[in-house]
Amino acid sequence: MLNIFKLERRYTVFDEKTYNRFLKTVKTMTTYTLDDPERKKIVDYYYDNDARLLEENELLLRRRVCGPKAELKIKRRHFDPQYFYTDNLRSHEREKEISSKDPLARHFFFLNNALNSMFSNALKFDPDKLFEQTKVNLIIKIDQENRKLFGYGGLKIEIRHEKLNILNKLTKRKAYTEIIQFKLLSAEDTEPLFQDFITRIEKHCKEIFYTKDSKYEIAIKNTKPLPTKAERKKLKEEMLRRRALENAGEVEKKE
Repeated sequence: MLNIFKLERRYTVFDEKTYNRFLKTVKTMTTYTLDDPERKKIVDYYYDNDARLLEENELLLRRRVCGPKAELKIKRRHFDPQYFYTDNLRSHEREKEISSKDPLARHFFFLNNALNSMFSNALKFDPDKLFEQTKVNLIIKIDQENRKLFGYGGLKIEIRHEKLNILNKLTKRKAYTEIIQFKLLSAEDTEPLFQDFITRIEKHCKEIFYTKDSKYEIAIKNTKPLPTKAERKKLKEEMLRRRALENAGEVEKKE
């Protein structure tokens, strides 16, 4: 089966200048050439109800808007990540092209059927009532730039740079981050060349950090609720306790 982690690599970046430094590094590698960038703006809206019933049942409901077009997708969140883009994955997600201005209510019938077709057992909740109560709880505005990289042996790679402006309406927190993704577009027999490219990039670009997280997971991690007063007090007490033990020589100091 196809292992997505051999054919795609995603990285978070250190700062806003990292991507330009990465491009300069690639241009010094004479075995590769880059084409001109293509840019687009995308907005992802994630839905749930107040009781977070979708999250509780390990489901994601997303409306992705790009210009006048949109895609509505519902998917099960947890499955073996080794088998992306296989029939096994496709049985765990459903999607539909819609108008960017369509209200969610127009597609309740599709969502209801999608849920029932993805689960072999009877659902423990009423899909109709669930979708009537859903509202947007996470928004990710994406500035996307796509380039193609060509190399010897017929190698072709998509380089996708995305700037994420995140608003978590549940935690009332905002965040900004950037990611770079590499995806092999040429034939499977060029995979060793792709892996060689990845090795070279990781060697020369120390300010990118590999992650298996999706954009949704990155957004959630970057907009976690701030610690409460009680949690801050507990953390401070733990730090003072450890410091006292270190001063007493009962534990080794951390370098």
